[in-house]
Amino acid sequence: MAGKVERQRKIREILEKVKVSSQEELLDLLQQAGITTTQATLSRDVRELRITKVHDGDGYTYSLPHLAAQTSASAGKGMNMGSGSIDSVEFCGQMMVIRTRPGHASMVALVIDSSRLKEIAGTIAGDDSVFAAIRDDYSSDEVLNSLESVFKGIGRKRIN
Repeated sequence: MAGKVERQRKIREILEKVKVSSQEELLDLLQQAGITTTQATLSRDVRELRITKVHDGDGYTYSLPHLAAQTSASAGKGMNMGSGSIDSVEFCGQMMVIRTRPGHASMVALVIDSSRLKEIAGTIAGDDSVFAAIRDDYSSDEVLNSLESVFKGIGRKRIN
């Protein structure tokens, strides 16, 4: 059984070369590379390596932090991702709360931030919620119109 350092090095190597969409798939690829581990250990490795799931235009894949920023930045520029990961959007003053499917909030926030929309100062993401600070002088309708260029159909998710 490989040690932690070797296992995490191999995980990074795999994710830099192969599109991986699930931990089960990553576990199989590690086993093919001669590294046997458990699902629990792999989950800890994913958390420690700060691996996230990002939308790359074809679907969601695991990505290392430096690769996730590149992928999401290119996704946010000129690509309409759809709003399937988003359950609802609610406004309260100059704050917007986006509820997402579990585990999707970081990806949604990263795409919003990398899109550099003039209406949004920044985001904070949890597991299934994104808080976005809206700049002064922009209405919720203006924010939704801009977000529509990134997340097709997001306007239909508004609950207030």
